[in-house]
Amino acid sequence: MTEDKPESRVQEIRLARGLLNQVDVARAADNMDPSTFNKIDKGKRGVSPQFARQIAIALDVPQEALHAPVGSPIPEPSRSQSVATTADLPALASRSDMPRYLPIPTLEVRAGAGGGGIIDGAHLGAPQFFEETFITRDLRASPEDLVVVEVEGQSMQPVLCSGDTVLVDRRKQNIGMEGIFVLFDGDYVVCKIVERVRDSDPAKLRIRSANDEFKPYEVEADRC
Repeated sequence: MTEDKPESRVQEIRLARGLLNQVDVARAADNMDPSTFNKIDKGKRGVSPQFARQIAIALDVPQEALHAPVGSPIPEPSRSQSVATTADLPALASRSDMPRYLPIPTLEVRAGAGGGGIIDGAHLGAPQFFEETFITRDLRASPEDLVVVEVEGQSMQPVLCSGDTVLVDRRKQNIGMEGIFVLFDGDYVVCKIVERVRDSDPAKLRIRSANDEFKPYEVEADRC
């Protein structure tokens, strides 16, 4: 996103309303999943009729305003016609019956599963949001332990498909046992099945795919 042009019409209206916290807006939008709202806000997902109704209420605009081109005039708020106005967002966000969400950073290079994303310039970017109970209770983790990565390519099919999003636990770096890892193989960020090559000197890793059409390869462990 640049300062000059928003990434979507929804984002343009949200920022014009002075609403900087996406999670608060998602909750005001009939408790929409924050990850879904994040994708719509960034222009990565279209606004369905159902979501348009919810978001229009939260942003206090007619639904048709969400589908106008970026740069179009933004209607003035009309609180008398809105169920959830901009002034309501803090109260809605603090309601005890609303689930809490935690931000998990996104790796801004897709993991290459047959194609690969070069890691040059890779960094952690805008977060996606997950329910707090899922992170803390089910995964027994904190946001700092995790990173969101999007899979690219067909080499891990049918286990993982291109476009799938995986939640990577950065605490689990012991590759003594075979498993699926997201790692830098010296050339690319890959999501592959990784195992140690026994008795290799220097130490090597065997990196292979779930799709038999892709051949396994070996890399020196200190390159990863």
